Parts: sequence; C-alpha cells; structure tokens
Amino acid sequence: MNGQLLALAGPLKTRVAISTAIGLLITACYVLQGLFLAQALAALFAGAAMADVTRWIIAFAGIVLLRGFLLWCAEMAAQTTAQQTKEHLRARLLAHLSALGPGVTLRQQTGDLQAVLVAGVEALESYYSRYMPAIFIAILGCAGVLAVLAWIDWPSALLLGVFVVAFPIADRLWLRWRMPKSSGVFAAMGAFGAYLLDSLQGIVTLKAFDATAARRKELALRAGNLREEAMNTLAVTLMRTGLTGFITLIGMALVLSFNSWRTAAGMLAPVALFTTLFLMREAFRPLDRLEKEFHTAWAASGAAASVSDFLALQPNILEPATSATKPIAHDIAFDDVSFAYAANDAKALSSVSFAIREKEFVALVGPSGAGKSTVISLLLRFFDPTSGHIRIGGTNIRDLSLENLRSLVSVVSQDTYLFHGTIEDNLRIAKPDATKDEIHAAAIAAHIDEFIFNLPQGYATEIGERGAHLSGGQRQRLSIARALLKNAPILILDEATSNVDPRSESAIQDALDALVGRRTTLVIAHRLSTIRKADRILVLENGRIVEEGNHQSLEQNGQIYSRLMAAQGEAA
Repeated sequence: MNGQLLALAGPLKTRVAISTAIGLLITACYVLQGLFLAQALAALFAGAAMADVTRWIIAFAGIVLLRGFLLWCAEMAAQTTAQQTKEHLRARLLAHLSALGPGVTLRQQTGDLQAVLVAGVEALESYYSRYMPAIFIAILGCAGVLAVLAWIDWPSALLLGVFVVAFPIADRLWLRWRMPKSSGVFAAMGAFGAYLLDSLQGIVTLKAFDATAARRKELALRAGNLREEAMNTLAVTLMRTGLTGFITLIGMALVLSFNSWRTAAGMLAPVALFTTLFLMREAFRPLDRLEKEFHTAWAASGAAASVSDFLALQPNILEPATSATKPIAHDIAFDDVSFAYAANDAKALSSVSFAIREKEFVALVGPSGAGKSTVISLLLRFFDPTSGHIRIGGTNIRDLSLENLRSLVSVVSQDTYLFHGTIEDNLRIAKPDATKDEIHAAAIAAHIDEFIFNLPQGYATEIGERGAHLSGGQRQRLSIARALLKNAPILILDEATSNVDPRSESAIQDALDALVGRRTTLVIAHRLSTIRKADRILVLENGRIVEEGNHQSLEQNGQIYSRLMAAQGEAA
C-alpha cells in the first residue's frame, strides 16, 4: 500500500474497517455455502434419506439469502465510504486552496488544479471505498479459507496454498517488469484536461486570431498521448489478468486431480473431495476481487502523488497566532515596503512608503508593470511584503486575521468576475444576509437599478457564466453595487472604468463620485480623466513612487504624469 494513500485516508480508516468486516462475512458465507453443498452431495452419494439432504439444501439457501443481504450492505458501505471520501478530501483540498490564496496560480495551472480537485478525488474515492477493503479481505479471507481447508484436508490446503501465494507474487513481478510509471495515465489526463480548459476559456481569442487549427492539432496530440498511455496500461493489465487466471486454473486443476486420485485410491472420503472442490474457488475469490479493482489502485497512485504535492504547497501568508482587534480608524500606511513575486525575480515594489488618511481619495498611476496592482495584492494580503510594514488604523495587517482584514475592504477589479447565477446571487456574495432594501440601495448607488428593473425577471435574472449575458459596463456597475453592498470602510478600485463605453464610464464615474469623502478610497487608473478629483495622486515607476501631488500640480511639472496625460491626449 502506498504511504501517501494511507496518510490521506485520515478518518476514513473506520469506514474501511467496516467494509473489510462485511467483506470477510461474505467470504465466510461462500465457505459455508461450499460446506453445505458438499454435505448435500455426499449425502446423496451415500444414499441418505431425502430429509437429510433437504436439511443441507435449506441451510445452503439460508446462507445464500444472508450473502445477498451482506452484498447489499457491502455496496451501501462502499457508497458511504465514497461519499465521505469526497467530503473529507474536498473539504481538506478546498481549505488548503483557500489558504494558498491567489498566489497558487503562480505555481499551478487552473486545469491542473481542477484535475487534483475533481479527477484526483474521484480516483481516491474508489481506492478507499473498494480497493483498500479488498486488500485486507484478500489477505484475511484467503488465509481463512485455507485454514478451513487445512482443517478438512491439510494436503489439499498445502498444495492449493502454493498457488494462492503464487498469485500475488506473479502479479507483482509482472507489473514491476511491464507496467509503465504509475502516474502516466493520470499525468496525461491532467495535461489534456488543463490544455482543454485553457482552450475553452480562450475560444474567443483563438477564433479572433484564426488559431483554432493549430490549437486543435496540439489538443489532438495530447489526446493521442492520453490514449497511448491508457492503451499501454490496458495491454499490460489484460495480459496480467490472463497470467493470474492461468495460475488459478492450474492450481484448481492440480488439486482436483490429486484429490480425485486419492478418493479413487480410498485415501480421501467423498465428502472431503466435494468440500475441497467447492472451497478451492473460494480461496481465489478474494484475490479475483482485488484484481478487478486494480485499475482503481493504479489511478489512485498517480492521483495521490498530485494530491499530496498540492497539500505540500505552503501558503504565501499565514494567519496570526493571535488576531488583533479590528481597527476603528481606517487610514492606510505603507512603510518602506518591498516585494518580489519570486526569490530570483526583480522587485515589483522597492522601498515604497506613503500614507492615505481616513476617507481620503488617493489614486495610483503609472506605466504597466510599475507595481500598482502589487500594492493592492499586498494590502489584501494575497502576499506579504519581502520587507517593510503595511498598517490600517495603526495596526499591522499581519496582526489581523484574514477575515477581519478583508472585511475592511471592498474591491472593484478591472477583470470583473461574476458567477453563474442570478443578479441577486452575485450581489449577496458581498453580504449574504442583506435585505432587499439594502440590495436595491446598492444598485441605485451604482446606477444599475433601472437596467435591472427593466429585465423580465429583475434581480432573479440569470446572468450566465462570468456574466456573459451582460455588457462590460453592466458587469462593472454590478461589481460596484456588490462592493457598495459590502459597505466596507476602505474601497479599492482597480481600473474600474476600463474597457467600457463612454456612456457606461460616465454612469460608473457618477457612482464613484458619490463615494468621495465617505470611504478611504484607493484608485488605480489608466484613464487619467477619471482621477482628476483625487485628493492626491501617487505616480509609480519601476516599483517606486516617483511623483506625488494633485492633478493640477502633476500635470504642470513636465514629468511622468504630464507625459502620460499628453500620451492619452494624443491617443484621444
């Protein structure tokens, strides 16, 4: 058994033990069936009264009924274990994913994460619910059947035991010789799934650049690799089934021939011959069941490595041992903050210091790659600074629990993410217990209430995946309404008016203007026309603050901000 798989089992061990116990009872039923049937045949051959034969037949029928009930119990136990496996592993994986935060996407593709969270859990589900109990049933069940057979006729048990032991040994040697890497199929499946998901998400871009043919060709190559891995594994397992079947039949044939000769020679009673005849098959039945579940173990071994590797990833940030009280004041201070996304990367921020007073409106501008979005990621503690400190209301954000910290901040991002569901569902993400009046007030403040009111189903309207049924401006205003509904004292706007038409931009700007002076507001903007009313503007370049002032002063000093204004004026 794989050590990684045992480590992941956790509380499932009890369920595995229950399934194993039921499986052993089923094996015992098979043994009793053989014993009762042998007694009935022996009675018939001996010319016993029909009543004596009937007694054994009734006992046989009773055991068959009991075995049927136990088989139902075994299936129910397996299904229960499967469900608990999903709940246990997915809860653990999702909790870890949440702890890793957005930084996990720097280390793993979305498709790879999906393979771990979906296909990985499905593979492990079958391992714990079916294969692991089958291992213990095979060990204990085969030993039990051979023990019963030895009690009846030890030479038969000894001869049959040779083949019972040879079965797993030959199986192991064959697989070690011929089987490819255990992770081959699962890795190929993950690579294909990740590439397919990436292709589906980028289908519009692929169509626009007429790149679908090349993408389809690469997808076909990966599908071919998956097929090749699957067929290689299938070929080896089919030949393995033939090998183990041959060992089973040879063992049974030799024992039957040996005992037939002994019975003819008067060395073995007919009842013992019949008993060994029926019990021989039962000695191999647990091994056959284990063999049928082999593909489960093979898939699980690859999945376990991926799941264990994912769980081994360390979060970029850690919760404080003791959380500080949520600050009353909501000013923001960056004190000599530096940060790099990886140890060998250039610094995204270098010795950045600034302060934002409570309810002040401050804008961050600068060329792409200057470090503006990094400021937001650090403030939300998606990452921790390499050096320096960030404070809200005088409290170091590292001393706040992530829940308390993020409850202080509402965010409107450039890449607005809306979930499949209704408009109301997406708004309630910010405040699940919001009243209808609060939702309507937030929509009014975001200048989207009239649009929602005119929809046939109003707030119950389905918006499609990522808000596909809405325009860019409508998605952005819905995102602003969501941020307003949260009613956090700090508002972050990351390119809130980018990629929208002028009319939508005007409506969004009106909504944002109404917030000035009511919340501590930090705005990242490429469209400099949207931040003319900012109390202060901080200009970033190469991870440093190089200018600071209001719109008028910065426009006139002839430095970076004025050049950005001139460039936008020329673009316009």
